[in-house]
Amino acid sequence: MEGLARKTGRTGLQPKPQPQPVAQLCRRKSRPGATVHSRAQERTVRVTQVKSFPSLEIVLDRLPSEILMKILSHLDPASLMSLSHVNKLFHRLANDDVAWCKIYMAAFPAETWRLKSTDNAAGRAEPQEGSSGGWKKKYLWKMGGEHLGKWGRELGDVNPFTGLPQKTEWILRNIVWELTVLDVFGRVVTPDISRVSFFSTSVTLCWSGNHAIQYPHISSIRLCAVRRDALRRPSPLWGSLIWRVDTGSRPDYFLGKDRLVQVMRLSPGLVLGFWRGRKSVAFIMVNLHLHRLVERSLLGSPVSPYWEPEGEWRGDLMVRTYALHFVLHNSVSEVMVAYFHPLVCKSDGDYLVKLRAISTTNLSQHRLLLGPLNLPWESEALEGSVEMCCVMVLTLQEEVHKPLWCVSTPVCVKTARKPACSDYVGKHFLLDYKDVHGKVRVSLVWLKEQKQFFIVSLVVRLFKDDKHFSARART
Repeated sequence: MEGLARKTGRTGLQPKPQPQPVAQLCRRKSRPGATVHSRAQERTVRVTQVKSFPSLEIVLDRLPSEILMKILSHLDPASLMSLSHVNKLFHRLANDDVAWCKIYMAAFPAETWRLKSTDNAAGRAEPQEGSSGGWKKKYLWKMGGEHLGKWGRELGDVNPFTGLPQKTEWILRNIVWELTVLDVFGRVVTPDISRVSFFSTSVTLCWSGNHAIQYPHISSIRLCAVRRDALRRPSPLWGSLIWRVDTGSRPDYFLGKDRLVQVMRLSPGLVLGFWRGRKSVAFIMVNLHLHRLVERSLLGSPVSPYWEPEGEWRGDLMVRTYALHFVLHNSVSEVMVAYFHPLVCKSDGDYLVKLRAISTTNLSQHRLLLGPLNLPWESEALEGSVEMCCVMVLTLQEEVHKPLWCVSTPVCVKTARKPACSDYVGKHFLLDYKDVHGKVRVSLVWLKEQKQFFIVSLVVRLFKDDKHFSARART
């Protein structure tokens, strides 16, 4: 033991040397006699230092624009447009004129010689890197205009009753509708469409629910249109955004319920049904008006919907006659289709236009509904029907058969507080709808013996303070 103590330089009664602080070990040079414990601590410090890298955004900010543009040049147009919404840096780079010029040339090679010869004749210079010109807009309009010009010749004449092209439905049957649901946990669900139903002036799209989607957890729902011919191409799909609904910023509107599901309206045209007691989504139903739906399905981008140019807003709201095309239907069939013309404009307080299509005092104007007011639904192997609600489609036209206000939305029928017409013995109901543009009120009477609904009043009003209509009234 003494010899061992002389060799090690210490006795068994001496305390073991304490390990030195990590900071001192890092400052000292490594010696051959360093303990394994100190090396482990040194490796721990090194690992900690490696983990403290700057954020990815700071690293990208330090990269030269040439390198970033080289990286972005490998993206497809849809991904490039989505990337432009990340921050200011990517917005500037993703809208670069040189990048979009190359995309345009690759997509339309037949026009390359024409563009080059025109530029040389006019003495124009090539687009400079970092500039934001019209190549992106040219590409978007070319992509949509190429197909819009093809289908525009097939739209046919305008229907004098609806104010819509007669072959709109035929063109829209070449569109595939994609619904994307995003929840608060970041999960993305794309359900398969189960049914598409076309009506006089609207289309109803239905998707079966998914047990993985919980109604309280939904954060946003977006609808895109994709052409059927684009599905056969090897290139990435180019979808046109119809709308995006952020459920957190919109109040829900209760429509009705049955023994299995409860139905809510999240926005005009969007219906969501969820299983009672479980809150998982049973079905999603979307109602779209056919007005400008061809343009919205072809001319939009994956991140931005189609907007109507300001130059198309013509006419005067103060004309004295209007026409109204009014439809009530469920998800399967129409229960009322009516056309009212001419309608005389009357000013009414806070409303710019007041139109009375059906008067309570004129019995000849009262309309009979051809079926019950319900909303059939189906989800996987189950199906049902929610009573006292339906889909209302309204097309208000000017004198020249130009749509002025178009609505396609689910509505519910409620019991009226007082009778609207004393000529009928039965229970009175009221159907109300209101948005930023105007208000619709329909009064109904249920005849118990005939088991039918009668519409005894239909009034449409437009608001004065709406910018959409006020701009048209000034032109």
